[in-house]
Amino acid sequence: MMRAMLLLALTATWATLMPSSAFASPEDLATIERQCGAQLKLSPSGCACLRGRASKLKDSQQAFVAAVVTKNKPVQKDIMQNMTVAELTEAGMFMTTAPAQCAGGD
Repeated sequence: MMRAMLLLALTATWATLMPSSAFASPEDLATIERQCGAQLKLSPSGCACLRGRASKLKDSQQAFVAAVVTKNKPVQKDIMQNMTVAELTEAGMFMTTAPAQCAGGD
């Protein structure tokens, strides 16, 4: 039990020390906005809203969301290995809540 807790603590510490821009690219936000229109069928203003909300995520989270919406499993896996559970949870919550919020005019 103690070993598992130590391993988890070391993994979390290591992940937070990793540069979050390791996977980010300027295209991630554009990809999120483009796929918003194609997959979610939101209006251009709804997709701009989604892009704006995504810009508040960390670079690694933006890259992860872009990989999810483009169904790029290998990239998703690589990014996930360098994200904390909290970062993954936040990215998941973004994908769950932000589209509905932007569709509602927020």
